[in-house]
Amino acid sequence: MQPKIGAYRDVPDFIYGITREIWEDRGIGGKLDRYYAPDILLRAPTGLTTSNHGVTAQTLQTLHQFPDRQLVGEDVIWADGGDGSFLSSHRLISVMRHTGDGSHGPASGRVVRSRIIADCFVLDTVVTEEWLVRDQAAFARCIGLTPRDLARQMAEQDVRSLGKVEFFLPEHDRPGRYQPRIAETPETDIVIAGYRRLWQAKETAALRDLYFHGAAMATPGGETANGHGDIDRFYLGYLAAFPDAEFALHSAIINRDPDQPPRIALRWSLRGTHSGFGHFGPPTGAPVFIMGMSHIHLVQGQIRQEWVLTDEVAIWKQIIAHQESRAGA
Repeated sequence: MQPKIGAYRDVPDFIYGITREIWEDRGIGGKLDRYYAPDILLRAPTGLTTSNHGVTAQTLQTLHQFPDRQLVGEDVIWADGGDGSFLSSHRLISVMRHTGDGSHGPASGRVVRSRIIADCFVLDTVVTEEWLVRDQAAFARCIGLTPRDLARQMAEQDVRSLGKVEFFLPEHDRPGRYQPRIAETPETDIVIAGYRRLWQAKETAALRDLYFHGAAMATPGGETANGHGDIDRFYLGYLAAFPDAEFALHSAIINRDPDQPPRIALRWSLRGTHSGFGHFGPPTGAPVFIMGMSHIHLVQGQIRQEWVLTDEVAIWKQIIAHQESRAGA
């Protein structure tokens, strides 16, 4: 039995509900004051936000560019902390029309669809920490840009307004109350071991053990990989670009609900050097940090469906910042 949370019947209903209250119902600042801690730590590939006021400002900027934004919730995977806290991982699709000028450039009038995964640490019904990854590569393609073009445009805006290109690195972080949770179950053990073989050991043969032969993987840029060949190409595009990348696992939670396969949410990262030809063009030597999120359906010990999310625009921003710094040296 899931706990009732205020007016909401359970944790997924709470997450879906407060998202609607803030965005579609236009609660914005008032609802953020209710549901977000004043000193919230919101970590995204684009940077660290350390206050509720900062989250409100970002929300208003987004709504100016996309006033009809709808957040279509796909799933919430969560874990009870046993002390009045829980960790939720919310996968959703943002559907909206680009009608306002802003960080994504002049209004294009185009419809944008992009996936988001948001992990929230909630204590006594208040979000105190959040990790948020948006598929900005899908944003870019929907408005007629490449992810690299959008990254350059956003980097130039950062320099004009902040004097530097902004993105998140672990050394920018601040300590919070959340303690990492790595679920130890037969299912999560299978997935974590497979991820370590793929991302850390660079052993792409592991995907034939980890993935069902007809598995479908939603990948950054609004793309889908189908079957072992496609999935192999996805991994190789990253591994070849960052061959020295170190893999770290930060969270692993699992839900088993009636009439559904085990559903696993992972939060992970890669840190390495852009030293090879791969998904991000010719090598530049840029140091890169990648925040990753995954939702996984496991059937008979193999992944049947997966949603993998990174912010490729933020990756490009780090590469561009490195190139600009070398050019100006």
